Amino acid sequence: MSEIIMFVAVLLIAAFVAGILTTSTYKISLNIDKKSDALSTKLSQDFEIINDPGEIIRNPSAGVIYLYIKNTGKDPIVFTNTSFTVIVDGNIVGINNTYDLTDPGDNVLSPGDVGEIVAKYNETGYHRIRVVSESGISRTIKGYIS
Repeated sequence: MSEIIMFVAVLLIAAFVAGILTTSTYKISLNIDKKSDALSTKLSQDFEIINDPGEIIRNPSAGVIYLYIKNTGKDPIVFTNTSFTVIVDGNIVGINNTYDLTDPGDNVLSPGDVGEIVAKYNETGYHRIRVVSESGISRTIKGYIS
């Protein structure tokens, strides 16, 4: 009789462990899917800053600099004042406007399109400028603001 009870106990423990492993595997699978979706978005929505680092254009009377962004990814990127963040030397600066130079009037940079970000910054010299998209992709340029 004790052998049967022991056998049933072992089966119950095995079933319990199998249930836990199945649940854990399912949760891991869901997290992998989420991470791969985020990575896929980052890879498909890529951009580069294409300014000449030797001369980043500044308009001193307007107090702005001009940053040029090229969509190097496979998917379109929403291109508005709020879809990017500009950071100069570790400080967030405001964006006055964005322009799609390839397709004027459009708020989306298609693959290969170039856009202009007009950022509020009025200091000259060498600076580190980081542009971050709303999907978390960031690019940095070290250049001279003329």
